[in-house]
Amino acid sequence: MTTLTHRYIDQVVGRVAADQRDDVATELEGLLADMVEERTAAGVPEAEAERSALTELGDPARLARRYRGAEEVLIGPELYPMFVLALRWLLPFVAVVALVTSAVDYAASTPVPHLGQAIGAVAGPLIQALFGSVGALVLLFWVLDRVLPVESREAVRRDVAPEWTVDALDDDPGSDREACSEAWASLVFLAVAAVLPVLPTSFLYVGHLNDGAPFVNQALWDFWIPTYYVLLAVGVVQAVWVLIRRRQTPGSLVLQAALTLVTAVFFTALVLTQQVIDPAIAAGPVQTGVHPLDWVDGLYVAVIWLVALWELWTLSRQWRTRRRSGRRG
Repeated sequence: MTTLTHRYIDQVVGRVAADQRDDVATELEGLLADMVEERTAAGVPEAEAERSALTELGDPARLARRYRGAEEVLIGPELYPMFVLALRWLLPFVAVVALVTSAVDYAASTPVPHLGQAIGAVAGPLIQALFGSVGALVLLFWVLDRVLPVESREAVRRDVAPEWTVDALDDDPGSDREACSEAWASLVFLAVAAVLPVLPTSFLYVGHLNDGAPFVNQALWDFWIPTYYVLLAVGVVQAVWVLIRRRQTPGSLVLQAALTLVTAVFFTALVLTQQVIDPAIAAGPVQTGVHPLDWVDGLYVAVIWLVALWELWTLSRQWRTRRRSGRRG
């Protein structure tokens, strides 16, 4: 089976329920093999026969919907591409308008602005505007999906989403596009994480807790915080690697898995042996590293390893997908 067929099957089974995937993959492998064999027996070259068979089966997303059977959905597949397009344009516009309006209103009505208050004053209207916009858009498309005739909905779909062709399989698969999106999100997260050890309490308008000193115990600069920054730097290297290659490679997957394990061990040792929160803050039971160990320390460790195991499980799925599709680098 060629890489092209593997990619097609991967894009179908990735859209069906987990308990259906093995059966669907087996059925599609057999079906495509029979279709290709029938065409090659008639004298069609194998590569052309494969593309013809895939074209006959059509868009993997539509084929997956047939395998899933009847579904109760708010917005049907014909209008969904238009809904996503509208959402991509609407949300940034609403966010900018809400942010600017709230910021101007706060600055004009507050004699001595504070960052903590400003965040609260802006966040509330922003969240309300975003949720309201999404709700209104969903309601609009829900109504359209039920009042427009099928022919009109199909016309909308054709205008927004071009007809699927086999050439679409030559593009980066969805998992690779997701990998790039995750890499960008990871860089944003790492940038925020880099600020945490030096973030002062006064930044969030709670400087009275420890006279405006950082939330994190600054005594950890002896070893723990520098090591923390080394781990963040490795994370940046891994994310940039993915963005340069525009996909996850076996090497980047191995690096990410190793980094996940090392980071989990690091944070486990940190919370069990060190006071992470500034001792000047009366943190009470949420403080770490206070002997004897209590249930809160156990909760911290449980959360650390649940996150790590979830990440490792996700990486293992990506590894299996790459092996199944025959891709190496």
